[in-house]
Amino acid sequence: MIEKIEWSDSYILGIPEIDNQHKKLVQIANELYDAALGSDENYSSEMEKILKKLTDYTVYHFSSEENFMRAHEYIGSDAHKTAHDNFVNEVNYQIKKLSADKKEDGQRFYSYIVGWVLNHIAKADRVWANFVKSKQV
Repeated sequence: MIEKIEWSDSYILGIPEIDNQHKKLVQIANELYDAALGSDENYSSEMEKILKKLTDYTVYHFSSEENFMRAHEYIGSDAHKTAHDNFVNEVNYQIKKLSADKKEDGQRFYSYIVGWVLNHIAKADRVWANFVKSKQV
């Protein structure tokens, strides 16, 4: 399992609203990390609560990001939305596969979430953020 991820300024896109949402996603992901490594007796209830929080916030964040891109006429917004949709579908699939009593599943899921989110911020989100910022100059 990868180590717990801490927010780094290297993830900042320079769009405060979106940066704050990304920070929140990392925070929620780290709650998932804590649950996956926490006590066995609270594992199932904690995971259920955190997975709900993660999916709800992800939907909110993706919607916000997609609206932001459209408002700034980013030409790649449809492809970006498709990447979001694919991630949501994969997360839903992975959640169904999670075992209520196998903490290793929670640890693998955390690794997947963090890897995807950080890669997405570093690559795809940075592209549209740079586009938006270039129009504001």
